[in-house]
Amino acid sequence: MIIVKKVFEKAKDALFLIEENKCIQQNKAAIKLENDYLFPLEKVLEIARGEGCMLHSTMEKCLDCEVRADWDQAAFPLILGDSKGRQEQFSGSYTVIDQKNALLSIRRLAVQDRLQQVIQNKRLIEYVNQAHENERRALSQELHDGLAQSIYSLMLETRQLKWSNQSDNLATKLQKIDEDFVALLGEVKQLAIDLRPTALDDLGLIPAIETLLHRLTETTGVAIHFIPMIENKRFPDSVETITYRVLQESVMNSVKHASVDELWVTLSEQAAHLILTVRDHGKGFDLQKVNEYSQGLGLLNMQERAESIGGHLIVHSEKSEGTTVTLRLPIQWEEVK
Repeated sequence: MIIVKKVFEKAKDALFLIEENKCIQQNKAAIKLENDYLFPLEKVLEIARGEGCMLHSTMEKCLDCEVRADWDQAAFPLILGDSKGRQEQFSGSYTVIDQKNALLSIRRLAVQDRLQQVIQNKRLIEYVNQAHENERRALSQELHDGLAQSIYSLMLETRQLKWSNQSDNLATKLQKIDEDFVALLGEVKQLAIDLRPTALDDLGLIPAIETLLHRLTETTGVAIHFIPMIENKRFPDSVETITYRVLQESVMNSVKHASVDELWVTLSEQAAHLILTVRDHGKGFDLQKVNEYSQGLGLLNMQERAESIGGHLIVHSEKSEGTTVTLRLPIQWEEVK
């Protein structure tokens, strides 16, 4: 017992022995933590127990966050401020000893942990900026090469009719102009769908997926089998949007990189979660190598999308065996506004 007491006192982590929501013993590191930082024990205990807050992407506001969610008591992030307003990142753990007692441990994040987080944030910011720039480039190219050229062509045709005194074949020429206008309208509609599918807003997730996969089958020649194992109903907007975008990126990844002629997509509901799977039997890839280089940013984007609402993404891939992307999102997620 003497050794245990010495370990408790000498531990570098701040340790709080809790009994019925009150601290009955603390070590030197805990005393120093309370002296150096503003440390509302009652609120931290709520966070540790997952009773009052989830510290996913709003770490700076964690002490005031009202989000309720499942929380890992073994390792939860925490940000504490000092009297001068400076903030520091910590990692906490909460261990229940018996019915009355528990141990709260607070550790300052190591330099390498903070550095890793900085690198991850930087990669994400770079990806978002690059994605926005790519979208602008694609939109600009589409407007210049598609819509602008079509409008210019129609303008020449109508001017030719205006200044020509020949009435021969007038009906045929007007019919041609009418067909060109229909094609132009189709280009505008397709551009609008690419930016934001109206079917997703008007009809829901399953009809939007069916429309997307039908269009991709027509444009790529890849046979995409969609098996919805749930009835068509509405989910939270964030759930539908993330599911649609992850599906879109997963299918395009398979079409571009896996050399496939068939894909299988399923949508199901299990234990209050919406499950999307995209499976191919293509070339497959080394996931670890992809994650080490910038080419993995597309996967990082999908991962970040899933985690933004408490879900997660699993990518399983083997060379010559194919790839399976599984997205799992909580259906009862409530957006923080």
